[in-house]
Amino acid sequence: MTRTQATKLFKSISLVGIYGGLLMPLVFIPQVIFPFVFSKIIAFQILVGLTFPAYIALAWMEKEYRPKKHIVYLGILAYFAAIALSVVFAIDPYRAWWGNQERMNGLFSLLHFLAWLTVAVGVLKEWKDWKRLLNYEIVLSGIMALVAIIQKFHPTLLMFSAGRRVGGLLDNPIYMAAYQIFNLFFLALLAWKVKNRRWWWLYGGVALLDIFAFVFTESRGGLLGLALGIVAFTFFMGLFHKSKKVKVGILSGLAVLVVAYSLVFAFRNTELIAHSPLRRFTDFSDTVDTRLIAWNIAWEGFLEKPITGWGFDNFHILFNQKYNPQSLRFGQYETWFDRAHNTVLDVLSMTGSVGFLAYAFMFISIFYSVIRAYKKEWIDLPIAAILFSLPIAYFFQNLLVFDHPAGFSMSFLLYALVISATSAGFMGGQDKEDHKEEKTIAHSAPWLVFGILQAIALLIVWRASVIPFEVSKMSIDANNLITKDFDAALDLAKQASLQWTPYSDEQSFIMSRNLVTLASQRGFSNLDRWREAYDFTKELDAHDMALHPNNTNTLFVYARLLHAFGSLVPEDIPQAEQLYLDAIATSPKRQQLQYALARLYLETGKQDAAIDILKTVKDYDYELGEGHWRYGVALFYDKSSLQDGANEIALSQSVSYPFHLTSGREFIPLVDAYLVSSNQAALDELLTQLDAVSLDAEGVYAQIAAKLTIMGMDSEKQTVIDFAQQSYPDIVSSTEAIVKSYEAQRGATTSAQ
Repeated sequence: MTRTQATKLFKSISLVGIYGGLLMPLVFIPQVIFPFVFSKIIAFQILVGLTFPAYIALAWMEKEYRPKKHIVYLGILAYFAAIALSVVFAIDPYRAWWGNQERMNGLFSLLHFLAWLTVAVGVLKEWKDWKRLLNYEIVLSGIMALVAIIQKFHPTLLMFSAGRRVGGLLDNPIYMAAYQIFNLFFLALLAWKVKNRRWWWLYGGVALLDIFAFVFTESRGGLLGLALGIVAFTFFMGLFHKSKKVKVGILSGLAVLVVAYSLVFAFRNTELIAHSPLRRFTDFSDTVDTRLIAWNIAWEGFLEKPITGWGFDNFHILFNQKYNPQSLRFGQYETWFDRAHNTVLDVLSMTGSVGFLAYAFMFISIFYSVIRAYKKEWIDLPIAAILFSLPIAYFFQNLLVFDHPAGFSMSFLLYALVISATSAGFMGGQDKEDHKEEKTIAHSAPWLVFGILQAIALLIVWRASVIPFEVSKMSIDANNLITKDFDAALDLAKQASLQWTPYSDEQSFIMSRNLVTLASQRGFSNLDRWREAYDFTKELDAHDMALHPNNTNTLFVYARLLHAFGSLVPEDIPQAEQLYLDAIATSPKRQQLQYALARLYLETGKQDAAIDILKTVKDYDYELGEGHWRYGVALFYDKSSLQDGANEIALSQSVSYPFHLTSGREFIPLVDAYLVSSNQAALDELLTQLDAVSLDAEGVYAQIAAKLTIMGMDSEKQTVIDFAQQSYPDIVSSTEAIVKSYEAQRGATTSAQ
């Protein structure tokens, strides 16, 4: 093969890497854990790993394909150096390097984006190269948008049922909104630069799809970013455009947008706005509180470790350690943050001032480079305005969310475009700024070095991407089989555990969760291999705990497993207790951990210790009903302190954040509390709510009526019977059966005494 042919081959492989990398958001392989993230990043890692050696060979052979010295590129390298420093000093360096399967945001994954960017700025030098790539990208964005739009009307399109807000192939609406912001700006750039107006039909059609997909995400962070990006674009055009007429038109358009949003906001409570996707763009009340809690924790964490931070991708450790009990007011989901939902605060808390300064310099260098390139006439006004405003849109939308793989694919595309566009010669012609007559050595194709690099890349891809993908697939298959063929599921899980993966925590979590569920089911202990499964899962949890000793959730999952098997393996109860205590040490104010430990104490006869815990925890957040509920139930049924227990149970319903009943079983303590307190009005009101909550409403009504019968409250019992009989004709016979059962139990107890 001649030198020219070798150069062409290496360049072609490099282009495959560049164009193929933009396909990453479209990848969706449902047979793995977190398929909307994990499968995408694995595909990206494989592609970059297999094509990057060809670029190294190309850059060795031809100097023109090497990245030029550029302030933005240097800023990106500085930020990566700051991240690497945070990894070295991280609380959990393993997590900082590899990330986790749900986010795939470890430094290892990000280095692939850096490699991809390097290839892009090395190979794509002129506008004609970038125009082809951007045309390709906006077609992909149209496909992404179309899937999201279809999903809006067919929520089960992608196997997993979508909610009101859709994310399409990115699943998360926040991700889709961020992705489409980039593409809307790229569309504007292409439409402005195109000479053939027939292309406008294509751009207009894709733009409509992208806008609809963006609106269907109902992302407030996305709206903030897009709006401020448009404002920045208008500002730049108004500042630098030579025509006063155009300036007036641009400013008038901006005024129209401001007035339009003002009208939507003013009428936000009307039927049209309140029941449409526009509601989320005018009502910010239901996300502020949880965000403020996370932001405050991030700031406190930065103040505590201001130099290199807590470690890249280590925010979960900080959040758990400084956990605010008020988070539980907004549901269990809002208590397990692994991001501050603000990229700036994420950078501050995880990478410290070193990372923040590098991150800030990266954006400052972009603005400097764009203005400099425009003034030197290397780029025209449309390109300059887009490259100035899009980073602003990206930065501000990240003030309410966090970065993600699809977002990285777009942000690194933007960085590469800025580096290329703000270098002399981008619009074509001779590079007047940097061109110098130099003697260069014509290197021949480095086949031996290329072969060695390709072999190393294949090994890394196989060990760090392909095998983890296979392990994840086997783990999901085992999860799907666990209730159908327990033995086959166990064998598959054990087979998966034999292969190394940096994401073994997901294996242990899935197996632990499944066994905790199965342990509560009748007949589980009759399975021949239940003990083998239990011991195997313990090994997984112990291994995971050794890797992540400061991860609260890891300790909690392990403790719950041992706790769930307490009746079958009582010798492990002391270890379960210690694991709960260890978990509490990593997150002292997290209520769930304390509740679980209190339950363990109640089950093992340590009532006083349990009561003390529950009494303390309820005061973590006095306005949270769940604390009063758990404390009251323990007082009432375990301590037989009826009046005090009844008062706490009743209080759980009257505080600012009342405990919401989720099952008919939970109605019984509340009924007992109202009976003890002789609160007839509250009892009557409670009974009207039962059908909406309980799947076994008839049985609960019957239990309530039976309790009233035994207490001699015949008129109240009849009220319950009359109310329930409308829906449950057999309520009388069900009640009588329960009364007989109670009397039989009481008789047996008396005889025993």
